[in-house]
Amino acid sequence: MMSSNTEPNGSGRFQNVILMHTSQGSLVFYILISIIILRYAYISLRYHYSHFSRKPKQIPPTFPYLLPLLGSAIPFTFNCVNFVKRVTQYAGSLVPVRLSILLGEIFLFQGPENVAAVWKQQQLGSPIFVYTFALKNIFGMPQHALAPYKADNSGSHRRPHPDSNVASHNRVDFLTHMDLFKAFGGSGLNTSFERTANILKRNLTGLDVPSDGWVEMPDFYGFFQDQLGAAVIEGLYGSTLPRLSPSFIQDLWSFDRATPKFAKLMPRFLIPEAYQARERLLDSIRSWYRHAREHFDESAIGPDGDADPYWGSQMIRSRQKVLLEIDNQDDDAIAAADLGLIWVSITNLVPSSMMCTLHIFRDTSLRDRIRSSLDGVFDEATWDIDMDKVLRKPLLSSVYAETLRLHVQAYITRCSPHRDVGIASWWLPKNRVCMVNTYASHMDTSFWNTRNGAFPVESFWAERFLIDPHDPFSGPVRHNVPASQYKRPAPPGTDDEENKPYFSVQGLEGAWIPYGGGYAACPGRHFAKRIIFYTTSLLLAAFEVQILTKDLDMDSSSFGLGTQKPKQRVRFRIRRRVGKLGA
Repeated sequence: MMSSNTEPNGSGRFQNVILMHTSQGSLVFYILISIIILRYAYISLRYHYSHFSRKPKQIPPTFPYLLPLLGSAIPFTFNCVNFVKRVTQYAGSLVPVRLSILLGEIFLFQGPENVAAVWKQQQLGSPIFVYTFALKNIFGMPQHALAPYKADNSGSHRRPHPDSNVASHNRVDFLTHMDLFKAFGGSGLNTSFERTANILKRNLTGLDVPSDGWVEMPDFYGFFQDQLGAAVIEGLYGSTLPRLSPSFIQDLWSFDRATPKFAKLMPRFLIPEAYQARERLLDSIRSWYRHAREHFDESAIGPDGDADPYWGSQMIRSRQKVLLEIDNQDDDAIAAADLGLIWVSITNLVPSSMMCTLHIFRDTSLRDRIRSSLDGVFDEATWDIDMDKVLRKPLLSSVYAETLRLHVQAYITRCSPHRDVGIASWWLPKNRVCMVNTYASHMDTSFWNTRNGAFPVESFWAERFLIDPHDPFSGPVRHNVPASQYKRPAPPGTDDEENKPYFSVQGLEGAWIPYGGGYAACPGRHFAKRIIFYTTSLLLAAFEVQILTKDLDMDSSSFGLGTQKPKQRVRFRIRRRVGKLGA
């Protein structure tokens, strides 16, 4: 009887212990949840209070987040389009905001006045963390080579920052930018463009496309990758690289599709084919180096003083010398750096050119109007294009600007490594990453003209950037935007153009920002613009194109890294225009 009585008593005590611990666990859980909620409420109150009680040179407030440590990392990484649109808006206007990301902070500076102030701030340069993160995790640079990049706080200007003691040969940011400025500015721009344009014309004339019948093709973007992408590779980097590695261009596009996954630090076992494509690209670049070093001498440089078949251009010959003189660099390291350069120079230019051309060919009225405006810019015998005239065509210029406004979705990053800086009426602490997002600026409904909703900011409107002297409601900007933010530019000075619609992006420095802005704006922007205009003009003159895919869905999976691309393949058919390009 004793044991039968004690057993339930022991069981009861055991159950009581479990209940006690369960209650304690529940209590701890509820306390933690309460703390998280109260903390979220406190951050939210501070966020709204900061906007209601603005002070000069105030640090942007932190956007409320629920999870400690993680902060806004999950939505910023995996729901970036909607998240960026939400956090950069307050009371109907674009505003700067501070994001807590893991254990760090990112400052998003939006709004035309704030963005324009970012470009003007001389203290801001390339953020070392963002640069080295991309080199290591996206482009595969070995760990040992990153130290000089991490240590370079001298800035991108010719004169190093007075608080920096980086050796002159280790000024990576400045030295690499100088090569790019030379290659894509002045005489370097002309030679780079002319080589690439001639190769593209050669590629298109060689197409097996008749004038007396249509040829159907499965993928308009793939067509541009094969024709324009290959032309840019050869024009900037020479004929040796694609000749030694015939699959290079295909591997580059495979790698491009995977760059968002590299940026999210996906391991090899999840994306093995992407890692393999990157390794093949790096192997190809190293093989290119070896071959060029064995065969190049000064006599190989062409009559333009720039091109050669081995290295391709003065830019690459100079990069070889500059990069190998930096501490801890070898072929593995500079191959990763050059993969980054090749990727940047091609994977935004090609989809931008494709989307510009696609918008024109989808609208037969727009196509015919642009063709009519281009009369007289072509030499029928040589098929040279008068680019000075083409670049001044208002409607084509508006289509170009609208294409970039609608489809470029990039983060432009800056940092002040040595001191706190003022940006308009706000304050940025030193060594914090400052980002400007092109999508947020380009989709600003309070700034861009929509013709009272007839042409929403999310849609393509070919005439958005045309200003009609006789229509006060025309032009890119809403008519009620205050003069302090935008002043309507005057029409061209010539009598012939004075009463016609004209194109201008003057006054849009803080709103239309596909290439960034200020001293650190994309060095290749003039080259890219010329190539986009040339490609579009040449296809309009030489070919008839019909887009067969009617519904077009755009892919934002690479949001933050560059230009939107169609989600699906865009079917089309093509034929030569009668009497054009040898037909």
